[in-house]
Amino acid sequence: MERELSALEKQAADALRRARRLPIGAARNDLRQLALGLLWLHRNGMDALMKQRPMSQLPADDAESVSR
Repeated sequence: MERELSALEKQAADALRRARRLPIGAARNDLRQLALGLLWLHRNGMDALMKQRPMSQLPADDAESVSR
């Protein structure tokens, strides 16, 4: 019995499939890093991403809600 993949997992799998077709190099590495980032985001959620970013990079509206 297989579970349904989320949209982020599907995008990560697609990026890894495309990376496998490329020769070793920067383009292949970029796709692999994209896939790893998507999987990290899927596992940790958007809340973890917002907590990880420095306050200076948050948009003005989000910085106010985080500081409360």
